[in-house]
Amino acid sequence: MLDIARTIVASLLIAAAAWPPPVLRACQRPSPSEILLAAAERGKALLAALQDYSCYAELTIETVSQADTITGKYYRFSHISFDRHGNRQERVLENTSTLPADVPIGTQTANNLTRVYQFIVSPETLNQYELNYVGRERIDELDTLVFDVKPKIKLPDPDKSDDRYLNGRVWIDEQDLCVVKVSGYALPQPSARRTPKFETYFQNYDRYWFPAYTSADDTIKVGRYLTRVVVNVRFTGYKKASTR
Repeated sequence: MLDIARTIVASLLIAAAAWPPPVLRACQRPSPSEILLAAAERGKALLAALQDYSCYAELTIETVSQADTITGKYYRFSHISFDRHGNRQERVLENTSTLPADVPIGTQTANNLTRVYQFIVSPETLNQYELNYVGRERIDELDTLVFDVKPKIKLPDPDKSDDRYLNGRVWIDEQDLCVVKVSGYALPQPSARRTPKFETYFQNYDRYWFPAYTSADDTIKVGRYLTRVVVNVRFTGYKKASTR
């Protein structure tokens, strides 16, 4: 009888040492750092997949007076695709501007903004940025991990380089490991003005989350004056190329 009792106690001790069961361990949430590394690999695959797609980009930049009237508008509608070498190609279908002469917003500025608006976590961005975990947040029925993002590299002279970097925040879907939302502004900024703070939402296409819609409504400094600027960018008509 004593031997049986000892056997039962030994079995209980072995079971306790093995707790939690393997099933529960597998169900444990990955850590933020694990999510970030997995999202970077997922982002690398996403960028590669994106090169097989074309889409339309509709960009509107409006200046608004203190009386909430539109004082000028920049509009561009274009078709975006990639060649067989992965080089981005943009065919502008319509491009007009009635912005005031003292508002230096045009094609180059628009290109700088849209590149930052489409921020995607990848191995390259992990080398260029510092990402700090903020917490978890639920967005449109998605469980996401939130990270603050800022460049950790030396920024170029904004008047000599077209390169721009994100200073803001990203939301990564915990299930698909893709960026589903980005907010912030672009760095570096010219001394005479700053870019508007923006938000970008991504939409699921064929297992990936591609940029869908960007908006910004902010007051920026142009010279010595403050100007309210409203920016809207829509990416529509994603279509996978049949051949490369």
